[in-house]
Amino acid sequence: MKAVSFISILLISFSAAAFQPSDFRLKSKDTKDWTEQDRTESNFILDILKDPDADPAADSAVFAATGAGFSVGYSTLGTIGDLKWRNSVPGYGGSSSIAIDRFSNIWMTTAADSFITDEGVFLPTGTGVHMSADSGRTWTHFPQPGITPIQGLAYDMACDSLGGIWMACFGQSLQKSDDQGNTWRTLTCDQNEWDPFNYMNQRMFSVHITGSGNIWVGTAEGINLCSDYNVPDSLRIWKQFTYSAGLTGNFVTAIASNLNTADSKEYVYAATWLAENAAEINGVSYTDNNGLTWNKCLTGEKIFSFGFHNNDVFACGESGLWKSSDNGSYWENYNIKAWSGIKKDHIVIDKVYSFLYQNGMMFAGTGMGMAVSEDDGNTWKMIEAYEPSGDSSNGTYAYPNPFSPVKFGEAKLQFKLKSSSQVSCSIYNFAMEKVRKLKNSESFLPGEHYIAWDGKDDQGKTIANGVYFYIISSDDGDVWNKIIIFE
Repeated sequence: MKAVSFISILLISFSAAAFQPSDFRLKSKDTKDWTEQDRTESNFILDILKDPDADPAADSAVFAATGAGFSVGYSTLGTIGDLKWRNSVPGYGGSSSIAIDRFSNIWMTTAADSFITDEGVFLPTGTGVHMSADSGRTWTHFPQPGITPIQGLAYDMACDSLGGIWMACFGQSLQKSDDQGNTWRTLTCDQNEWDPFNYMNQRMFSVHITGSGNIWVGTAEGINLCSDYNVPDSLRIWKQFTYSAGLTGNFVTAIASNLNTADSKEYVYAATWLAENAAEINGVSYTDNNGLTWNKCLTGEKIFSFGFHNNDVFACGESGLWKSSDNGSYWENYNIKAWSGIKKDHIVIDKVYSFLYQNGMMFAGTGMGMAVSEDDGNTWKMIEAYEPSGDSSNGTYAYPNPFSPVKFGEAKLQFKLKSSSQVSCSIYNFAMEKVRKLKNSESFLPGEHYIAWDGKDDQGKTIANGVYFYIISSDDGDVWNKIIIFE
């Protein structure tokens, strides 16, 4: 399947009245009381970052956007065993992006799913923008910007030096606020009238502001660069780079930059995936001269995000965590086997979604928890959220949920057995037609388990967006729940 299936069912209407959704959404957890814990609240770690204006020698906090909301980790100046976490729920749904502004305020967007009555489908929906001035303990909430929140969710955020907040939104293009989130306006990187249904360059997935003051925007049709963005909207000039200019692919899911002290050059790295052209390929495209020339590396790899430590660049992707110490020419892959205190065994990490180096610790965000190393990646320990299946009203739950097969790789269907049993598991669509048989009378021991699903049907095809149901059958009986698929 081509990466642009991510946007293959875009159903944007320019009439707000066309969207009067009836909501069938996943249950939201109650707001946490900010108590200190030894774990994050979710095993899915979308992003990890630190306050860029904080003193790293004195500030020990790391911030994480997770499938359950927001987590802040303390005591990174100590050892892994000293790490403590506090968790909060900024808004309804899971986190979709996070950023920190010049005033050290934390910004986060959330997303869930909505049932569109007129179309008879579930679509991913932005559920709001949230700002915290106290490291995530309390949040100020703003409605989702744009004409409609349906398909308007934000995938990335960036904060500029003047206090402006920028969001890369799937169906609402660029959204910008100059008054701390009170009002927003829609911007594009081309001269066309706003119409993301027809213009791929207006479907945005990433936004990044470099230390030199350039803004880079990644879309479904390449990368856009503006060297002077703090001007009136009508005077802003953009330059577009696509596959023909040297990118590996036009679908740009992440952009990051680093100033290399060895050659005093600013390197901009982009995760550039296969889009519509059969000659495109997944990989990383990077430049040290603002796009005059592009280099390609990690070809064939799907990369989700980047991290940096001094002159080292880290790439997080489907094949785990990569590191380059020579500006992207050579990459080594970490073989992450993280010790799980819950499972009393090592967990092999295949996919890594986010990375941060802080005070001698390496944090790798995965779909199984937060992997942490304090010896430069030689050994890892897993920090896991643990929610027993019995805590779910259905006796089972799926995570991450909503689930993107392209971005997240696989979902896990959690359940518990009282005794040894033969287990079967099937996936059904909204009409209760079977689309995938995952397990057929396989033996499981007592205890907590999960069954992985890659979002594909029995024919190996990635299924369409929407709501699906899974049923797990065992000697204990049947348990079921729903899972949302969005691309």
